[in-house]
Amino acid sequence: MKRPVKIVRALSLALVISSGITPIYATSIVEEPIAMEESSLLSEYKTISAIDSWEEKINYITFEGSIKEIKAQEGYLFVSLTDGNTDEIIGVFSLSEETMIVDQGTGETIKSSELKEGQKLTGYYRKDMPMIMIYPPRINPELVIIKDEEERAFIKHSNFNEELVSVDNFLKLNISEDTIITDQKGEECKEEELHNQDLVVFYTITTKSIPAQTNPSKIIVLKKEFAEDIVTTDEADEVTDESSLIDEIAEIIKSDSYKKDEVVMVPLRKIAEHLGYEVEWNNENRSVILRKGNVSFILTIGKEEYGYNKSLGRLEQAPELTSGKTYVTQSFIDVLSK
Repeated sequence: MKRPVKIVRALSLALVISSGITPIYATSIVEEPIAMEESSLLSEYKTISAIDSWEEKINYITFEGSIKEIKAQEGYLFVSLTDGNTDEIIGVFSLSEETMIVDQGTGETIKSSELKEGQKLTGYYRKDMPMIMIYPPRINPELVIIKDEEERAFIKHSNFNEELVSVDNFLKLNISEDTIITDQKGEECKEEELHNQDLVVFYTITTKSIPAQTNPSKIIVLKKEFAEDIVTTDEADEVTDESSLIDEIAEIIKSDSYKKDEVVMVPLRKIAEHLGYEVEWNNENRSVILRKGNVSFILTIGKEEYGYNKSLGRLEQAPELTSGKTYVTQSFIDVLSK
């Protein structure tokens, strides 16, 4: 008989393994509800609780800014953003070739090479996505919209229920044959896939009812993929014990490590394989690829930046090739274990 067992994900901070990178989780800001008469039985506390429940249902949040600078590097496009009033960079979008970019006015998808300085962008990304604690923040949006200064079309982002009403009761969707429906990868979706999902809705005209009703011209479904690394094993098999795994990794670091500029460097392959990763060496570009489930890392010898799925991170020291083995900073091991 098989049973699911979750792979151990974290290493104790009480041991020698420590992290220089701390994940942070952004919080979302939801729109204020339409002013309505409230029952005398509805207390202020309950009103706040209701707003909190809206926030819990919305899976994606946004970051906005005006393009100051665009740079291409290692297959990514780095777009530096300001608030539009000063030259201070408030955030950087890391865009890959797969990132969907849509013009708000036309609803058409454009290429990242068509972006221009001065354009105002809104990026959508999952609110539970871990981010490197640096300033300005680096954000890896799954969808980017170029704001329409002429306001030829409006945009509403919210989670919509079974009746296609937004969680703040602001907008109800009436789908027509002309409504274009895709996900954030550009793949066509059906109407039934809209229920209980985060949607980015393009529309122009609404009724004056509450909620307002509209026939949207385009809808982008922000699908949140729920994936968890799970393995199956016989009930008689021993499950990997977390403390045992920590001890094994601590022993590896103790017996095979060295310091560079006061930063401890540890053998990547041996530890990564202990954590369940497949390790592949690419001799052509001197890089290491780590894969486990839906998670992948790419590290390159001599470069501090590394790829994490569609995002980028930075190490304290660049990976080194020593005696035929790749060594990385000890803090990166904590990143792998999360």
